[in-house]
Amino acid sequence: MRMDAWGWAELGELVTSFGYGILSALVPLANAEGYVLVSGLSSIGHAAPVVAGVTLGQTLGKVLLFLGVRRGRQFPFVRHQRARLRSHPVGPARRRFRRTIAALLRLVGEKRWGLPIVLLAAVTGFPPLYAVALLAGATRMRLGWFAAVVLVGRTVRFVLVARGVAVLHP
Repeated sequence: MRMDAWGWAELGELVTSFGYGILSALVPLANAEGYVLVSGLSSIGHAAPVVAGVTLGQTLGKVLLFLGVRRGRQFPFVRHQRARLRSHPVGPARRRFRRTIAALLRLVGEKRWGLPIVLLAAVTGFPPLYAVALLAGATRMRLGWFAAVVLVGRTVRFVLVARGVAVLHP
């Protein structure tokens, strides 16, 4: 059986990269950029399936983080933990932390700034997309817009990494 556009090797690269993309989206120690870089330097495969797989996997992983925050507040153990924390006295460090998180939530939750912040995080990594995904899940941001912006931003990021490898290692 033969595939027209890609062969079985490229399909394998796509699936493997997709899995690694999900892993790297959920576990910050697994570096997606490093994966794309090493895949390009190893000269084993083509950049397109690696970039496509990592991009799709990263997008799915960030959507899972987004949904985890959005839906997680409904779980009984989360409600219990939040009630327990509210019963403890709030010290100055926790008060500053809460103010900082509230300010970030307001910024990411604004229609004017929310999606540009997500795009900036998806392309540059600053602010960290992991944190932005968690913050966005706690706002009223639409899931579809969040996923689309992450997909576009991550595509740009990984294409740039892959092109950089191609320039360094023709």
